[in-house]
Parts: sequence; C-alpha cells; structure tokens
Amino acid sequence: MSFDSSCQDPILPTSSNILHGGLTVFTAAIFITGEMAGTGLLALPKAMDQAGWYGMISTLVLCMLSGYCGIKLGECWTMLRQMSPVYCEEGSRSPFQVIATEGCGRVGNLFDNIPAHLPVCVWIIIVAVVLLGPCWLGTPKDSWPIAIGAMVCTAIACVFITISALVDYGKRGSTPPSEITFKSFSFSMGTMFFAWGGSAMFPTIQVDMRQPHRFHISVIISYIILLVFYVPVSIIGYSVYGASVKDNILANLPKNFLRYSVEILITGHLAMAFTIVLNPIFQGCEELTRVPKHFCWQRAALRSGIVLFLAFMAETIPHFGAILSFIGSSTVSILGFILPVFCYVLIKVRSTQLVHERFTETVFRVIPYWDIALLILSLIVGFFGAIASSYSSFSDLVNPHSYVKPCWLDPRSADSSNSTLF
Repeated sequence: MSFDSSCQDPILPTSSNILHGGLTVFTAAIFITGEMAGTGLLALPKAMDQAGWYGMISTLVLCMLSGYCGIKLGECWTMLRQMSPVYCEEGSRSPFQVIATEGCGRVGNLFDNIPAHLPVCVWIIIVAVVLLGPCWLGTPKDSWPIAIGAMVCTAIACVFITISALVDYGKRGSTPPSEITFKSFSFSMGTMFFAWGGSAMFPTIQVDMRQPHRFHISVIISYIILLVFYVPVSIIGYSVYGASVKDNILANLPKNFLRYSVEILITGHLAMAFTIVLNPIFQGCEELTRVPKHFCWQRAALRSGIVLFLAFMAETIPHFGAILSFIGSSTVSILGFILPVFCYVLIKVRSTQLVHERFTETVFRVIPYWDIALLILSLIVGFFGAIASSYSSFSDLVNPHSYVKPCWLDPRSADSSNSTLF
C-alpha cells in the first residue's frame, strides 16, 4: 500500500537532482518529532520535581547528547552508503541492524467519564483492530500523514496543558517542591532518558529520505521542536504543582474541556506513533521472511500477526509498567547513547584506516578532539542513565503489586490498577 508520487511529500517540491518519492528534510524532522514526543512529555513535570531545577540542566544536556548521537547514526548510514553501493541503490529494511552489524559485528483509560464504560481489556482488542490498517503502510515515506498528525496532536496538547496549569495556578497558587535525593534524581533520569529516547528509529527514517546525507538537519530541526514542546510543560508543571505533581501531569489538571481534549490528543498521538515506532520491526521481520517490498497479502498477514501478538501480550500482562521501566531504562540508554558511539567510531575507522595504522592513531587522525570529547561524554551519560534508571525501576519490578491477573482470567483485572493512567 503506497501513495502515488503526487502526494508523497507536500512539504517541499521535487527536483531532478534528488530521489523522487522520498522524504524531505523537514518531513523527516516531523517523523522524528512525531515518534519521540509522546507520553514522556506527561511525565517530565514529575521528573523535574524529583531532580529540582537541576532537572532542566539534565533535560538540555540529554537533548544535546541525544541529538548528537542521532546525527552520528546518520553519519554511519552515510558512510555505509559510500562504502557499499548496495545500500545506496536498494536501501535497507533494517538500517539500524545493518549499522550495528557493520560497526560492532555480530557480537489508556480515556473513557472513565463516559457512561458506556468498557473494561481496559476490551479496549485493548478494539485498539488493536483499529490499528491494523495503518500498520500495513510500507515505509515512512508511505505514512507521512501519520507523522504530521502525531506531531500536531502533541503540539496542541502541550498548549492545552500549559494553559490549564496556568489557569489552575491562578485559582490555587503553587505547591512547594519535593526534597531532592539521590534516589529521586535517579528516577528523574530514567524518565528523561525515556523522553529523549527513540533514536533507534532514526536510520529507518533516513533510508527513506531524498537526500540522506542531510539527515543531520532533520535531527536539529526536530530537537528544537521537541525543546519547544518539553520545556514549557516541564517548567510550568513543576512550578505550579511542585511536590503534588503526579507521574502523569494529566492527573493534576482540573477535569474540564482542556484536560479531556489533551487526553484525546495524546491518545491520538499514541495511535499514530504506534505505526511509526513499530515500522522498523515490521520491516525487519519482512526482510527475514522475504516478504515482497510492495503491498501484498504477505505484508498484511505478517504485520497483522505482529499486532495481534502484541494485543495478546497486553491481554496477558495488562499493566506491565514495571517490566517496561526496567527493560526500557537500559535499552533506551544503550540504543540511544552507547551503541551509536561505538558504531560511529568503528565504521569511521574502518572506512578511513590506513595500512599498518593502529586503531587509536586512526581515531585521533580522523575524528576531531571536540568530537571525541562529546563521544566520551555520550558514553558516560549513557552508562550512568542505564545504571541509575535500572536501579530506580528494580524495586517496582520485584513488587508483586505491580502485576494483575491476565484479562483472559479476569476481564476487569486491568481496571482496578488503572489509577495512574489517563
């Protein structure tokens, strides 16, 4: 399933010296923004309360390093295209895996207030069925309207959250912040890493660009947009609600039109981002099973099977936040900060090393000192994030109260533990 060439990218016109039908720089930036800006946004005010104003420094540092690592991932793909014509001509369905292999080797409860309330377990099935169609879209260049919709939903939600919090401040004033401890700061880092994670998706977007070598511009644009989204919500949420801010700031907002609108918008974002985030997995599975690249029944069957499997897992473990936090705290750091550094350095050395030249000699010859300093800083922050956030989420992982019965044993088991959701 794909759009015709006349509607593949409305942002910039085509020209004779670029790849027709691909994403432009700005559309790629929209994809990055739509993929990254999601539920992490709602948790940032709580992270600010856990870290204090140091949290803003952490946000800016993680923004810079996450964007820097994303740019280095883009440079990895550019170098591979120069080293091997096959990547330039055919691209890849699994570019992140290709980069890792070449570099490192083979080492919502929105409807609580609606009278006709359905159990969460039922909504899981409904959402899975609704998302089947969009998941059949081939690659990012086929689904640019979804990326635009995801970003627009988040942008409007940020405005509504800010307005609602300021109106609430005018009525009730502000609440003093919490005391900052090492454990609270560790929790905040886990949340911030999650909010700035997602760079593993970047190569899949870059592959579909008309000018992949300009991917770094897309990253810069998208991260500026993300800062515009994140900073006001973080500062205003922290300043207004302080120690009383919830893990999800929606729980603090008054139950009025603005809050319900934000719930609808964030739900819409999640539905659209679901397609974007899973696209690399879809393409990787299709590559393994040799499904044709054009739309066919094999693609529809494979992707539907993956979505239904995820629905089954959600029915089996309706609330797996503890598992998600523990796994995500390490994998986000590894995929977003650690692995890109290793891949970039190893591919750079491989493509430029002279005969009889040692590894370290090549590194210092071809990589500027300021670049080396940022690469080392990214590694340090990545390792710290993996350790700190894993430590903070381990207590929830071993807590029996973090889990509930599967939906196929109790259809309403998920409802009783749903207080932390929308």
